[in-house]
Amino acid sequence: MSIPDSDWKNYNELYKLALDRFCQGVLADAQTIAQNETLSAHARYATLYGLIRNRDKDLAMAFNGRRRKEVSLSLRLMVAYDLLSDQELMVLSDELRERISDAVRQPYEIEWVTDA
Repeated sequence: MSIPDSDWKNYNELYKLALDRFCQGVLADAQTIAQNETLSAHARYATLYGLIRNRDKDLAMAFNGRRRKEVSLSLRLMVAYDLLSDQELMVLSDELRERISDAVRQPYEIEWVTDA
């Protein structure tokens, strides 16, 4: 479904903001993992490996499609990943906000791996 030029322009600004927040979040989580000395180096490595693998998939799903017809899905994922506030989404048209209103925020949590 096509979107108005104003939504496309605003989406591109939100895209940049959300991408930066996504990357900052991954880097912060990676630092938390690396500095957790209660776990062995191997457990930290395994946790970090899983983090990067999973987040890379999420990054691709939310940010690799830069076509107008993919804007709704991309925005839903940005909201689900808790990268954009409701206030920031107010720049979008009522119609587009309605299309993404079913997105459920699910902030990331680190999935820790322990030594077996």
